[in-house]
Amino acid sequence: MPAVRAGATGVTLMARVRCVRAGLVLRSVSMNKRLVVVLAVLVAVVAVVAGLLQGTPPHAAALTRAQSQSRALTRSQAQVNEHRAATFNMQYGNRWQTAILPLAKQVEVLALQEVRDEDPPDVEPADGTVVRRETRLQVSGTTYTVQRFRWVNCALQPWQGQYQYCVIYKMKTRGANRSLSLVVNQPADTVDAVNVIPPQATGSRLEPDAKPALGIRLTDGTWFYCVHARNRVGAAQTNDAPFLLDKIGQAAGDHWAAMGDFNRTPGSLPADPSGRRMVISSGQLTYPRRGPTSELDYMVARGIPVPHQYTAFRLRFVEESDHFPVGFWTSANPDGHDVLCEPGDQFLRQGTPRAVCTPGKPAVIVSMGDSYASGEAGRWAGNADTDPYGTVWGTDRAAIDCFSERSCEHDPDQVYGPTSYSASGNKCDRSDVAPITWAEYPGVDPWQHFNLACAGATTHEIGNPYDEKGERAQTDQLAYIADNYKVKLITVSIGGNDLGFREIVTDCAKRFIANEYSVIGHPVVKPYAYCKDAWPGMLDKIEEVGNRVDAAVSSIQKTMTKAGYQPEDYRLVVQSYPSPLPQAQDYRYPEAYDTRYGTGGCPFYDTDTDWARSVLVGALSTRLRKTATFTHTVFLDLQNAFAGHELCSKSAHQATAEDTADNPLYIRNAEWVRWIPYLRSKDFPWLSQGDQQEAIHPNAYGQEALGHCLTDLGGAMKWDRRATDFTCRVDPATGDLVLEKSAQG
Repeated sequence: MPAVRAGATGVTLMARVRCVRAGLVLRSVSMNKRLVVVLAVLVAVVAVVAGLLQGTPPHAAALTRAQSQSRALTRSQAQVNEHRAATFNMQYGNRWQTAILPLAKQVEVLALQEVRDEDPPDVEPADGTVVRRETRLQVSGTTYTVQRFRWVNCALQPWQGQYQYCVIYKMKTRGANRSLSLVVNQPADTVDAVNVIPPQATGSRLEPDAKPALGIRLTDGTWFYCVHARNRVGAAQTNDAPFLLDKIGQAAGDHWAAMGDFNRTPGSLPADPSGRRMVISSGQLTYPRRGPTSELDYMVARGIPVPHQYTAFRLRFVEESDHFPVGFWTSANPDGHDVLCEPGDQFLRQGTPRAVCTPGKPAVIVSMGDSYASGEAGRWAGNADTDPYGTVWGTDRAAIDCFSERSCEHDPDQVYGPTSYSASGNKCDRSDVAPITWAEYPGVDPWQHFNLACAGATTHEIGNPYDEKGERAQTDQLAYIADNYKVKLITVSIGGNDLGFREIVTDCAKRFIANEYSVIGHPVVKPYAYCKDAWPGMLDKIEEVGNRVDAAVSSIQKTMTKAGYQPEDYRLVVQSYPSPLPQAQDYRYPEAYDTRYGTGGCPFYDTDTDWARSVLVGALSTRLRKTATFTHTVFLDLQNAFAGHELCSKSAHQATAEDTADNPLYIRNAEWVRWIPYLRSKDFPWLSQGDQQEAIHPNAYGQEALGHCLTDLGGAMKWDRRATDFTCRVDPATGDLVLEKSAQG
């Protein structure tokens, strides 16, 4: 299994950028007049470039009288609705040719968010008429660099007009792979200025994940901006989008459009006092990857005449991203919104968009349930007994903007996105390395993996809304996916929160800490009983939880039946939980406060550990196997999937000061479970790493291992559809994960 590198995204997904180059075309005039115009334009170009390099707003650059008159003529013709445009949040994918190219050929301006930081493939740095290959703009004391690339492979087809290249304008923002790009695709060099709107504060401080907006001006005077707002907060969906729009309006004048991922619904935007802004939205959900949650991608524009036929269309192809692309163009045909199946489409040739094919439903796999499926603790590539600064000895995948191994910013959204436990997230903690994202399944592309699981979910949230976290019922989200995709596999991890797993583990840990800390150096009787004695009747409780799981799994099956699926159309897998703690005899540390808790982060007694393995994990696993039998589904036993890599196992290790983000602790040597932080105190430096809800969950390495189990399961079920009971475990002889049919299967 490959190592999960700290700081890496862990999951590759989709999308990219686009543009056009060309030369300044002078209309037929006499040679003398042409020479005068050329000289005037050259003077203006020098002035504009000088203004850009000095940080002067592009529209404030000095113009000659001749060019001012020319600009005035074209400026009167500026209208957003005269241009075909589109926006797409790529989710740091890397499929320029297969995904972005077909989209970019349909429009003149394409706005892209979450673009990978490295240069796009098949590009070359290029100077434009007024925009250099690296144009530096100083805004609010910060220098931003806008790169200009010529995309060699993005030429128009001969039937589309004169031969040309696409041009990419790209700007890096804070945070890995969160760059912004604008791609222009026109028959001449129609960009005469670039501008950057700085990040905007929503309160007393500027949040570290606030991003600037990148803008370009076409020669007709129309500005197009690419926007990626912060995650929304609360019922009001508060974020920095309104402030960015205000600044864009101040800078761009009367004809502009801001496109992108606003991270809030159109209706949540405050009303424009001037009444001149217009929201162009499709009215359809554009953020479906983690369930059909919201319409976040649209355009806000000024300068569109009313009435108009400029319309937003949610485009149907979704490839390696958690957003739909959205297109904007004038069309009296409300159905003319499909990006065609193949790049050689007929849109531009015929001049009117029309649907000429409907792509078949792509095959997908789906995970449902709780934090063991959502990806809780995916932030951590192992554990490290050190302070929370820098990369935390290469274990903190949320470390960003690092000046050194000891000096980094930290942004959990890098790992958990808008479901993060940060102030802007809903704490579902769906990580970028969740098991479903690692899994490979026959006939399913790696970007067609849906994660509906949510940290804290119980069997109730399978069929009912999770109001506390603003989540629709998981079966409602599944119903949407089942209608729009071809579901091949559903995995379910549920029941642990019904049992009170977190409360039990916390109680066991606190009893250990209270006992051992109070008697350091004093061999006295422990004042608190073992945890196992404080939770009687556990087997009866497990049976009760099992009945709830039976009902939850049945509700998933009913959802699929209602969507028109037959049982043989997909596989439904009920999975158990891996044991997070080793057997008592396999602990790396003695049963003492300063070692098991102070160093290892595993404050548990031997007695309680063996009880947890046999009852909390073992008995619950036995009952979940009965659920699979009762519902005629597949069972995946994961009890020993972490054998030798449990928290504080003597066969595993923590990271050391020799480990770094570029050379992290190797997965085969690491613990695959997140330790327990600051149960007693948050004052100790190492105890302040991350969030408490990540404790005792599979870390990035553990999630990769579980993904490996799902991959092997998919292959096994393909070749033996009659088998219904499987076990995934670590082979103690080789250290490899192995999948085998259980005796019951």
